[in-house]
Amino acid sequence: MPRLAAVTLLAMLSMSGPQTPQDEVAALRKEVEALKAQQTAMQRDLNVIKNFLQVLAQAQQPAEAALVDKTVQVDGVPMKGALNAKVMMVEVSDYHCPFCRRFRQQTQPQIDTQYIETGKIRYAFIDYPIAQLHPDAFRAHEAANCAGEQGKYWEMNSQLFEQPVRDVPALVAQAGKVGVNTSQFKSCLEGGKYAAPVRESISRMQALGIDSTPTFLLGVTPSPGQPMKIVKVVKGALPFADFQTALDSMLK
Repeated sequence: MPRLAAVTLLAMLSMSGPQTPQDEVAALRKEVEALKAQQTAMQRDLNVIKNFLQVLAQAQQPAEAALVDKTVQVDGVPMKGALNAKVMMVEVSDYHCPFCRRFRQQTQPQIDTQYIETGKIRYAFIDYPIAQLHPDAFRAHEAANCAGEQGKYWEMNSQLFEQPVRDVPALVAQAGKVGVNTSQFKSCLEGGKYAAPVRESISRMQALGIDSTPTFLLGVTPSPGQPMKIVKVVKGALPFADFQTALDSMLK
């Protein structure tokens, strides 16, 4: 770019009449100074952009950092894994969230095999259907709890992530696949037995400051009836390696 500008300047000077060598040198120096000024301005703009991106990155992190050391109530929520496991992992999730489904299909099986089935962690699930994004998900969360009455919570939980459904007949059909009494299940669902508990769960997660699903809260397994203190937070359908790093550091 500087070479092209210099050539252009020389061409213009050649058309303006005879020039002395001193004039040409002065003109070139002026052009060089102008180019340096442009470069300085560009560098200043780049620094402004860099600072803005750093501030933006810091603004996106607090949601996770702000959760650390808070407590989350886990008494009464569905759990699986060893009662005496040192670490608890809480999944805050939405059955109609595509990222939650990706986690369940791609990452959850490895967590089950390496951490839950081996007795290393206790696993809990908290309902957090986000109505603004998935207006039909609320019923699915009610359905999982209705299946839980018949000892089929986790089977229904898995089924709901396989294929999101949006009406009672489809939910009843899914429940039938996991072996529940469909008449009892339908009565529970249509009666809205778990509507209030799901709404309370949503309110608690909003008050806690959770703004997206899936969000995973890690802490030491609390005593029965006590809340869990959040030590680490993992957000999103990240690869298994990210969860492995977080869980292994907790277990140490």
